[in-house]
Amino acid sequence: MSKHIISASEMERYGYCPLSWHLDLKGIDAEGEEVTSGVEKHKEIGTSLTNLLVEEKKSRETSSTLLTVVGMIMAVVTIALFILWISTDSLRVNLGVILLIIGIGWMLVASFFLYKLLVSTEKIDKLRDDYKLGEETIETPDGLTDDTPILKSTKYNLAGRPDFIIKKDEDRIPVEIKTGRPPKAPFFSHVLQIGAYCLLTEETFGKKPPMGHIRYGIDNSPHEVIWDAKLKNLVIDKLEEMNDILAGKMEAHRNHKRAGKCNSCSRRKNCPERLEYN
Repeated sequence: MSKHIISASEMERYGYCPLSWHLDLKGIDAEGEEVTSGVEKHKEIGTSLTNLLVEEKKSRETSSTLLTVVGMIMAVVTIALFILWISTDSLRVNLGVILLIIGIGWMLVASFFLYKLLVSTEKIDKLRDDYKLGEETIETPDGLTDDTPILKSTKYNLAGRPDFIIKKDEDRIPVEIKTGRPPKAPFFSHVLQIGAYCLLTEETFGKKPPMGHIRYGIDNSPHEVIWDAKLKNLVIDKLEEMNDILAGKMEAHRNHKRAGKCNSCSRRKNCPERLEYN
């Protein structure tokens, strides 16, 4: 087994063209405006997802604090009623004023936390609407390294971190967001990448995911990629090829005869096997 750990994003590059992937390993970076634009858009999406998780955490904390404050108000009211009941007529007026001031103070505190909760809920609803998430539970959003462990598989020499994971009951569905123009159907390289995330999800959590989601932009519905034996075998086969290349057992070559694809490749300039237009 090679020392280099293959990432799920590398599988996407390998699926696009094995030679392009291998050139990247040699330090030949991708070039072009689309590459720069894609990185920036993906960073924006990651930031937006991070904001969603942060807002949901703040909302839970604010809700808990509000319940505590309401509990304090109820306790104060109960104590006040008891004190007023046992006190003499001469003390009731003074005690009533004091307790009224304390009660108003607690009500103002409660109103403040209620306002914070409403603002946070409004932000969460907007972000969820943007991502068409409904009430789905999100795990491991991209960008939160403390809460987002990199999924690893020693068995397959694979690692990666999906943009986020949707948790439905006991199932976990990895999601990959692409920033390019939405195609009618997912590209093979993207299917291979989400397949890698499904394999990692299965290995990490010990339960087979029913599918993976590929989303082209945040405002488009996801393409569902079923995680079945056929896709799993394909991912494993490609991993074996990549590991063989890394171990020097085979060479990486261009996997197509499409001059148009070569022309749009971000590593075309340094590719020894590039095709030319007729």
